[in-house]
Amino acid sequence: MGTRNLICVVKDGEYKVAQYGQWDGGPSGQGSDCVDFILGEGNLEKLKGNLSKIRFLDREGKDKDFLEEYNKNTPEYIGDPDFRTPEQVYWWSNYMSRDLGADILSSISKSTDDEILIDTRASFAKDSLFCEWAYVLNLDSDELEIFQGFNTSKLDESERFYFEETPEEYYPVRLLKKFKFSELTDKTMGELIIEDEDE
Repeated sequence: MGTRNLICVVKDGEYKVAQYGQWDGGPSGQGSDCVDFILGEGNLEKLKGNLSKIRFLDREGKDKDFLEEYNKNTPEYIGDPDFRTPEQVYWWSNYMSRDLGADILSSISKSTDDEILIDTRASFAKDSLFCEWAYVLNLDSDELEIFQGFNTSKLDESERFYFEETPEEYYPVRLLKKFKFSELTDKTMGELIIEDEDE
């Protein structure tokens, strides 16, 4: 189901990952996938080890020619011929596709590439009419932060997704719950859904 979402990783107070996702953004979808990743043996250590390889796309500078070549080879419509090289398909499917969701975490943690070129979409959280859920793996506090959309009240400046300029009706996503990594179980998201329904 098309439930738009954001998957983020924070380290040293900075966004290292801020990946837009198109599908299954709720707790039972991408939320559970984030928990599964965190609980997976060695996943967080591998993720931390590869963060230094990440570079955000420079669309108007360093990566302009690379993106123009990629776009030239990409089919405009589903039925059109696909002229992308295997390297271009690999890059898109592992690091850029809107279909990835929380799988971006596995792609990064398992990567053997010298450089991991990804996009940054943290500003997508600004309008919670469109960003319905956001999940932040905070590696500074060892917490999973869960944010919910359809927020019609302003955020305080101290809140993570506070932006000075925001839409007038729907403000940025609002923090719903935080869990220490050590508290997470495979039932956490199910319990959160029940708790949210009871409120």
